[in-house]
Amino acid sequence: MRHAITTIWRSSARPMYWNKSSGTPPVGMTPSRQKGIGLIEILIAVVIMSLGFLAAARMQVEGMRFSQSAYYQSQAYFLASDMIDRMRSNIAGVEQGYYDGQGTSADASDPGCALTQCNPLGIARQDLFDWSTSLHSLQGASGFIPALPGTDTSSAQGVIQDMDDGVYAVVMRWSEVIKGENSQQELRIQFALEES
Repeated sequence: MRHAITTIWRSSARPMYWNKSSGTPPVGMTPSRQKGIGLIEILIAVVIMSLGFLAAARMQVEGMRFSQSAYYQSQAYFLASDMIDRMRSNIAGVEQGYYDGQGTSADASDPGCALTQCNPLGIARQDLFDWSTSLHSLQGASGFIPALPGTDTSSAQGVIQDMDDGVYAVVMRWSEVIKGENSQQELRIQFALEES
């Protein structure tokens, strides 16, 4: 009876001999039927990695959107706080009702009180003009970028509301694109004037 002897090459230059008739190969030299990574394993790995990259990209886009939304919130807060400070510095104009129901407007005109001394009405008009320049392109300015975004049909706006008993609200409204649709946003700050 003849015995088949198989030569097994290891990483070293010396071959190992295995007598197949004995049935058991040398330790660590079990023959394997698989010769590398299969195509299915590669495809599954590619699909899993693709899903991971897509999830990371979506998180990046959502993070950018939330960052942009936070920026608009801070801009609205800054504009509202600016008007509140202006009203507090012109108490006489507030008490005479020059700010009641007023808001930003694309038609606002400059009363020139930034250069000359004005009465409380002139100061109130200057405040409203300065406030409007942040949201509206006044006097046909080209390349204007508003502090808060609007839609194609309406721009962002700020409004002052008299809530009675010396309490006022400054309301900022703007529009953001969320999931492909315009979404109306609003920031309302109420404050009371100090009694003189």
